Amino acid sequence: MPPAAAKVLKEATAFELLSLDPGRRENKSDADALHGWKILGTAAIKDADTRAKLISRFAAGVAENDGTVAACFNPRHAIKLTYDGKTHDFIICFECYQVQWYVDGQVTKGFLITASPQPTFDETLKNAGVPLAAESQH
Repeated sequence: MPPAAAKVLKEATAFELLSLDPGRRENKSDADALHGWKILGTAAIKDADTRAKLISRFAAGVAENDGTVAACFNPRHAIKLTYDGKTHDFIICFECYQVQWYVDGQVTKGFLITASPQPTFDETLKNAGVPLAAESQH
């Protein structure tokens, strides 16, 4: 993971985990969309242990990636953070192993991940009563 991303994740003052619908591109200005993907629900992560677990799994997934990537981008998860007065959004596709990173609405250099963090992300969302998007059928 880029060192700047690790710093943002660990030092964020606000941390939300989001469930996205990968098949629905909305108007990017819609209040219920994040960078073009419909938001199915959000969970504010205030518990320090839960936040640490999510960050740890996310970092491990990034470290595990050996350069493998697929051509799709069907994100079902996102992390939305506030750090140093800026909003950071990590849009995650565990299906194709890609993360897009936005800072104050502008896309920056993304990075790769594996699918290993997905069960932890799904469990956290389910425990917060947030619906999940259906899995891809291919």
